[in-house]
Amino acid sequence: MEAFLMEKISAITEEERQLLSGTTLDIARYSAERDFVVSTDKVAGKVKDITVRTHTRYTDFPLHRHNYLEMMIVLGGSITHIIGDDEICLCRGDILVMNKHISHSIKRADTPDIGVNIIISDSFAESLLGELSDTVFAALASENSKVDGDGMYICFSTGSNKQIENIVENMLYELTEYASDIKILRRTVALLFDYLSLKSDKMLKAANHVSDRESERKKQILCYIKENYRNASLEEISNLMYLSSPYLSKLIKSYFGTGFKDLLLKERISRAEELFRKTTLPIGEIIHSVGYENQSYFHREFKKSRGKSPLEARREAKSEKKRA
Repeated sequence: MEAFLMEKISAITEEERQLLSGTTLDIARYSAERDFVVSTDKVAGKVKDITVRTHTRYTDFPLHRHNYLEMMIVLGGSITHIIGDDEICLCRGDILVMNKHISHSIKRADTPDIGVNIIISDSFAESLLGELSDTVFAALASENSKVDGDGMYICFSTGSNKQIENIVENMLYELTEYASDIKILRRTVALLFDYLSLKSDKMLKAANHVSDRESERKKQILCYIKENYRNASLEEISNLMYLSSPYLSKLIKSYFGTGFKDLLLKERISRAEELFRKTTLPIGEIIHSVGYENQSYFHREFKKSRGKSPLEARREAKSEKKRA
């Protein structure tokens, strides 16, 4: 990589200056969602087929995912990603490809650690990966195209491979020296994917279909809540799963899009509603039986969820029985 090009790419950005001065990561720069889903609208402005931006240093990135397919190329130093239980340390020449269903965090990178992120829109990813259906990218592409697909990543170690370095250099020239012609960028990125697929037997460093582990964890979480809804706690299930409470809390949000308390509330409301319809037990006794001492809180949450009060739900159930 030419020195002047590396100098441009490694220059400290305004955001990085703010981080060095002591400010914390501004998540609003990346996401408008509470779950920290990084959006193309935020990081690429108008949605484009391809956007390339340098990785922001001097801060940890908390657990997040993207609404696009992402490729990270490390040009200097090292950058460490945490994906589930996997810790992936990318060094110079390493390339990580993640589909949009991957949840991951990134450890703080410092001045020598230079990475570029290639942001690939859904439409371009579909056409790009569609041509690679018989390659190492096949499963990743298939899952990426699904609305609720599984997370997948593939990591390549290209070392000092001159062909790869030339492709990356040409792409960065296009971004820094020219007018960023989208046609040239498309062809360059497509060429990079082609080359990685053709040389995957020599360059493949790691690949993981994280759905199996995620699927088991999701089942374990939902099963625990169903069986223990009266007295369930995040601390107890954390101990059962051998995970810390803060880490499990983040995983639950990434898996279900909501927190542990909301999942528990949803189950308790469903159980209470069933009892309102099928038994003649007093409403207060039912509320207590599903785990709540504060009846007014439960009444409020039940109405918010169902659009009616517990008493109205019971009356409706009685009317349905009479009509039957």
